[in-house]
Amino acid sequence: MEFCPTCGNLLRYDRSRFFCSTCPYIACIERQVEIKKKQLLVKKSIEPVVTKEDIPTGPETEAPCPRCGHDKAYFRSMQIRSADEPESRFYRCLKCELTWREE
Repeated sequence: MEFCPTCGNLLRYDRSRFFCSTCPYIACIERQVEIKKKQLLVKKSIEPVVTKEDIPTGPETEAPCPRCGHDKAYFRSMQIRSADEPESRFYRCLKCELTWREE
């Protein structure tokens, strides 16, 4: 990727030149573009929306666990999106303690 030295936007490619779509900068390509540096992307760790402590050992319901198939789970309803969206229901299996969200 090449960036405009004037305004910093990503340069676009057209046949034998790079050009900026914002300002009048144009760079002619006289030789083949070389990769200067390869960078490996590292996957960031994801924090769970609901932790084990968020679903107390309170109300139980009949919900089959996707991992072990046990038919009882704790549940909790929470509003995690905007107010005009429906609330999300989270379950935690009584047997294997897997936490999942109702789809």
